[in-house]
Order: sequence, then structure tokens, then C-alpha cells
Amino acid sequence: MTAMKAETARAFNPFADAFAALASRLASRSTQWAAQAEAFAVFERLGLPTVADEAWRYTSLAPLTKQAFHLATADGLDAAALQRAIPFFDESATTRLVFVNGVFQAGLSDVSGLPAGVEARPLDDRFPRPAPGDTPLRALNAAFWGAGVTIRLPRGKAVAPPIGLFFVTAPTVDFAMTHPRVVIELDEAAIATVAEIHTVLCDEEGRFGAHPYLTNAVADIQLGQGAHLTHIKLQTEGSRAYHLADLRAVIGRGASFASHAHALGGLLSRQDLQARFTDEGGECRLYGLQAIAGRQLADSHIVVDHAVPDCASEILYKGVFDGQARGVFDGRVIVRQGAQRVSAVTTNKNLLLSTTARADTKPQLEIFADDVKCGHGATVGQLDQDEIFYLRSRGLTEAAARRLLTFGFAREVSEKLPIPSLKVRLDSALSARVEPHQPSLSGDLTI
Repeated sequence: MTAMKAETARAFNPFADAFAALASRLASRSTQWAAQAEAFAVFERLGLPTVADEAWRYTSLAPLTKQAFHLATADGLDAAALQRAIPFFDESATTRLVFVNGVFQAGLSDVSGLPAGVEARPLDDRFPRPAPGDTPLRALNAAFWGAGVTIRLPRGKAVAPPIGLFFVTAPTVDFAMTHPRVVIELDEAAIATVAEIHTVLCDEEGRFGAHPYLTNAVADIQLGQGAHLTHIKLQTEGSRAYHLADLRAVIGRGASFASHAHALGGLLSRQDLQARFTDEGGECRLYGLQAIAGRQLADSHIVVDHAVPDCASEILYKGVFDGQARGVFDGRVIVRQGAQRVSAVTTNKNLLLSTTARADTKPQLEIFADDVKCGHGATVGQLDQDEIFYLRSRGLTEAAARRLLTFGFAREVSEKLPIPSLKVRLDSALSARVEPHQPSLSGDLTI
């Protein structure tokens, strides 16, 4: 009987009704419809990941299978209210694209500050198709594809201001979903910074909506020879949101990829990041911060694939967990046979602010070459009582001492953000989030 119940639960597809409704709208667009139908068939064959999968053993998506989801719409949203409520940052005033509930907002977007020849526009003419190695969630994204951005820089082009991509959910009902997709291609010697913001819209009183919803985001990055990309991902979804994301970066000869991933919102968030070197001389630096409380869960899975010689990678991820929050870090670095003179370092540090918070960490090295410099380390612990005592002896209260130490721990990662106004906002959000013994509800910070 138990096996039958489990089989019945697996058979339920929470996205089937939404796809049937989408099919009725896309029937007249045969090319697009064929691509999305193919992707949905792949998803149905694979199914949602379960805790039986090693990569998902700490993160259960079972709650997603209990309700039917539907595509979010922008019907009835007030453009003026959106303008006031979306947390724009100054540097992207003329280099930003905005999506609300998966719908491109031309009136809120402005790319007039981009140099001639640089392309940044909605992804409306390139249907994603299933590919070998696609995960179920990537296939699901392709099946419901609608919100997307293409960014292309030709050879030698550089964009000084950051390109802001704002994916905003304004949930007015339960179980809405969006599936944003970002494609970034930098040709030889091109340089850009892209800031991808995923957040929930404030209401008129400045509070986040409490509706459960799903964001299933995909990003594909291709860097040509000598290209340099800084990619920033800030996630402050709503208190009952599920945020699932998959980013894959291909790094060419002498190219450089820097990632800054910060997870503060959502009831459950998961970031899969894969960086693969395809030619010599490349480097990637991956920085991340999970700062959560209450019953939030934040999961970061990283794979760096050194398939060629003379490349370097650095992973530095930190977690700050309060209440009954749970953090997961899985960082895997592969140095393949023949990939000599590789340098790779992985560091994961976690701070538990309560006795009920938890962090699971698993840094991994798989080395099949003999001339390499590689190392990894992980820590899970609480605040140092000697440091608290010292600060109290200097006149601080215990609460202030704990707050200062916690903020300092997190700031090692946050201070690496290259956008000044965004760094200030994040520091403010972190300062509020790490207030000792006052764990805030998930998703109650604005970036």
C-alpha cells in the first residue's frame, strides 16, 4: 500500500494543466509550439528530482507536487505602482530590462546607455530546445519559456555600466510560476557586468506578498577568447516562494568569469552553477552568500570543470543561518586528465546563530592530473565567545557584539560586489538580517 501511494504521488504532474492551457494559445505558432512540446515531454519523462537523487538528498521538492501551478500574468498591474516599487539600482538607469510576472515591461526598461553594436533585448526569436544533459528543471523552463533576455557583445566591445535584469514577481494568487531564461554571449575581448535581480514586489505598505509561487530560472553564458564577465545574482523572493535556478558558463581561452550569488529570500532556494573551461588560460571566481532565517532553506550546488591545462578557479561561499534555517553547499571541482598546472581553491564557511539552525557542506576535489595546486576546506560553527567577551569589554552590549561579528563574517563576501549602490543595499539588508535573536521572516528584505 505504501509503495502504491508513493507511485500515485509521483504520477501527479503539477504543471500538466498549465501546459495544456499554454498549448491552446500556442497552437498557431507551430515552430515555437513544437520546441516547447518537446521540452515538456522531456520533463515528463525525467520528473522532478527527489531526495533519492544524491544531488537533491538535502532538498525536497515534494511540496511542489501537492498543488497545480499556473503561469503568472501581468494582467491588471499598475505601471506607475511598479515604477515606485521595483528596487532599481542607480548604475543601471539606462541599461536595464524589466520583467514582471514573466512579462517584459518596455515602459520600465531602458537600454539607451548601451554602446552601438551591443545587444540586450527580450529573448523572443530563439526557442530553447532540449539538449543532452538537460536537467528536468531546465526542460521545464524550456517548456514554459516566455520571459527571457539575450545579451550579446561583439568582439572588443565593453559596457561600463552594469546591465540590470529585473525579474519581479507580483503574486496576487497562490501557485503562480515564471520561467525566466538569460542568454549571455561575449565575443573575443568583450567586457560586461550583468546584475540579475530576482525579487517579489512590495505592496503599498512595503510588505512582501505571502502567496506561494515558483521561479524556475535558467542562464547560459558563453565567453570567447579574452572576454571578461562579472555576473551578479541577488535573490530576495517572497516568504513562501520557491526559487530554482540553473546557470552554466562556458569559459574560452584566456577568458574570465566572476560570479556573485546572494540568497536572502524564499522559503526554498536552490542554485546550480556549472563553469567549464574549454581552452587554456581561463579563470573563474565564484563568490556566494546565504543569509537566511526562520524555516528557510538555501541550497548551492557548484561544479567547476577543469578540462584543459593552465586554468584557475576560486570558490568562496559563506552561510549565516538563524532560527530553524538550513543551508546546503556542495562544491565539486574536477581536474581532468591532462589538465596540468591548474590552480583551484574551494572554501565554505558557515555560521549558526541558533541551536536549531543547520548547515550541510560537501566540498569535493576530483583530480586526474599530477601537476596541480588544489585545496578545499569547510567550517560550521557559532560565534566565538572570546571575541564576544572582548567586544563587551570595550563597551558593546552582547547583542551589539554578536551583530558586529556576524555582519563582519558575512561581509567578506558581500564587499566583493563591484556595484557601489548595490553593495550599500546589500550591506543594509545583511545588517538587518543578522540582528541577533530577532530572526526575520524569509523574504522580508528589499535589495
